[in-house]
Amino acid sequence: MDSLQSLTRSECLELLARRSLGRVAFTERALPAIRPVNYALVGNHIVLRTQADGLGRRLDGQVVAFEVDDIDAVAGTGWSVLVTGTAWLLHRPSELIRQDAAAPVPLAGEGHDATVSIAPGDVTGRRIRTTYDAA
Repeated sequence: MDSLQSLTRSECLELLARRSLGRVAFTERALPAIRPVNYALVGNHIVLRTQADGLGRRLDGQVVAFEVDDIDAVAGTGWSVLVTGTAWLLHRPSELIRQDAAAPVPLAGEGHDATVSIAPGDVTGRRIRTTYDAA
């Protein structure tokens, strides 16, 4: 038997702070697109490192979805957090410094020197636990 539990906003933010890899969903040429990205939670903002002329430009000003999860298929447990909000390409380093943290180091290599910040609107999450009958 599975038990699905809704998570509070603060639980979701705590789980987001523990990870560094997620997926951003956005609209590209009128179609949905999803890209894996590394990130850091800076205050309440999700901060990505990307290419200014690539993904950064495409995300700038868009309402996006951002998802992070951790699933153990063998144990049948895990969680998923979904954030919707507006993404902004930061144009000055001071915009990030005001948030008292550094952007994540890009995993994709050189050229990923632009910073995108997602200001969360809705933050929802679920935890799943498999429970077994003792009978």
